Amino acid sequence: MSLSAYLTGSVLLPVRVARRGLQAGTSIGISLVDTTVTGAAAVAGVGMSLATAPLRGGAVSARDMAREFLGGAPSRRYWCGFDRIWMEVRGLDAPEGPQVGTAVLAAVRALPGVTAADLNYALSRIVVAVDDEAPSLTQLCDTVCSAENSVRAPEHERPLDLPGDDVVLAGRIAALATTGVGFGVSLAAAALRLPQLPPAVAAAVISADYQPRIRRLVERQLGPEATDVVLATAGAAILTLTQNPVSLAVSVLIRATLTAETWSARQAWHRHEPALAQHAGDDHPPEHPHRPRSLPVGPVERHADRSALAAPAAAAVAGAATGEAGLAGTALIVAAPAAARTARESFAATLGRGLADRHAVLPLRPPALRRLDRVDAVVIDPQVLTPVVPDAHVLDYIRRAGIRTISLRSPALGDGQNNVDELHEPADAPDTALHDAVELLQSRGAIVAVIAAHAPHALAAADVGIGVVDDQEPPWYADLLVDDPSTAWRILCAVPAARAASRRGVELATGSSLLGAVLLLTSIPFQGTEPVTGGAAAGLWIGHRLARRTLDDPLAEHDRNRPHPDDAHRTLRDQVHRAERFALALPRGGQLPIPTPEQTAYLAALTLLVALQIIDWPVALVIAAGYVVTTDRRRPERALAQSAA
Repeated sequence: MSLSAYLTGSVLLPVRVARRGLQAGTSIGISLVDTTVTGAAAVAGVGMSLATAPLRGGAVSARDMAREFLGGAPSRRYWCGFDRIWMEVRGLDAPEGPQVGTAVLAAVRALPGVTAADLNYALSRIVVAVDDEAPSLTQLCDTVCSAENSVRAPEHERPLDLPGDDVVLAGRIAALATTGVGFGVSLAAAALRLPQLPPAVAAAVISADYQPRIRRLVERQLGPEATDVVLATAGAAILTLTQNPVSLAVSVLIRATLTAETWSARQAWHRHEPALAQHAGDDHPPEHPHRPRSLPVGPVERHADRSALAAPAAAAVAGAATGEAGLAGTALIVAAPAAARTARESFAATLGRGLADRHAVLPLRPPALRRLDRVDAVVIDPQVLTPVVPDAHVLDYIRRAGIRTISLRSPALGDGQNNVDELHEPADAPDTALHDAVELLQSRGAIVAVIAAHAPHALAAADVGIGVVDDQEPPWYADLLVDDPSTAWRILCAVPAARAASRRGVELATGSSLLGAVLLLTSIPFQGTEPVTGGAAAGLWIGHRLARRTLDDPLAEHDRNRPHPDDAHRTLRDQVHRAERFALALPRGGQLPIPTPEQTAYLAALTLLVALQIIDWPVALVIAAGYVVTTDRRRPERALAQSAA
């Protein structure tokens, strides 16, 4: 059996809830394997030597990276290429920032082989041009560190990661490699029937990975990137010891998707760096925007908060009722909102990769793509609306999505002012007026995106900043850099798809936890990870599919929500014909299985959840089919046990 076929079967194993849908699921699995595993294999093959380059260069040792991943001081970020080095400088955003910058510049410019050096306060980098006698990376790193310490005491600061940083890619590949090794070892151990740990011991790691409150506690100590690597390694280790190759197979797909996103962002940095280096110097004081209100939570965060409260309660009840610690651990696993986070991560990673590869987008701060599902307002710099105003279909699509458009009054807009929902009066500085508009919207509870070319204050304050690059200084405070204003609108048109991915992920997570709870109540033997793994696999596919469809046609949702009358009539007629064929194919009198009272109550509960719009009806059908099939398999065993008694 080939690896692709095995992975496909493994991903589908936990969701084999409807036997008649197996063929469709197989084709989906094959497509997912082809697009993620194959692409990630190329990333791992080409990127492994690149990821180990900093280790060979001597600026960052394996010991430094391990210390960072274990909560120590983070290793210094850097990128080198085209006879330039972008080296991280710490303390530029502190009160002593100007003094730190002056000391670092003087020390670096005094090194032999340095032809030029500029500070970029926005990115916390010094950009060094070198010749053939360039200093080594270790020497440059030590020089920068000594200059920093001469002004201020060293502090434990989290670095700003850039797409070109070697440490970021090395961490992604390390997480993918450990998960892949764990999958292989777990598969071999299961085949050889070696002893294994109880599945419930994985509860602590799974809860830390998928419960945002616990994850935030870890991130405060380690940082986001180190937390991701540590939890991936811990999860791979514990799932290997419990011999759970199915969960590890899904984890490999998730890690491959994230690694591919990082690789594409790195390639985009290579393409943009020569142009960015021409305006690398940025001596403006760093921006420290203060959001007037805390960032509102989205559907994924709300569901995660609910599950974080429900999980300990469910574990306590299960443990108290049965006196079994293993059952309490299983309850914690069942409550993990894996599908919700996986769906959003898959969507954001696939979208980010496609934007970088196909539309020349440089994601300076990729987490912004994870906030697209909450955007409900956009502030637009009038400069990016001229001379091209977005197409009427685009603006109509954005309005239908509930996104308000705000800009400044400008004669350059002409008739385009009629296409904007709100027009604010420009101040002496357009950047100030745009920034005030952003703060006003945020104070009202909005999640604000900004599309601008030269508005650093507004872009720094934005929740999602999209900077349009021209022949002047780049918008360094933007989260995403684009070469064309039309690409900025393409990103904004992905908001409805991002919302759909998060919503479907929450539905899958709810259904997975519900199915796991029913399996616990009915005493049907299972490891506890099957519903969570199945939901994560489905969420991975849904996010991937929605992102690909958005990249191919950003207005796909718009067209689908306004079908042609002939198409609607044809669809209804086909559904009627399918229903007739299904009715004729039903078995005749006495052959239909009679549902048990337990099954009837469960199906009634599912119907109520659909009526309350807590879950969607396709998800309910899949869950119901899986439950009925699973309980029907247990009927003969229960009957035999009763007769024996």
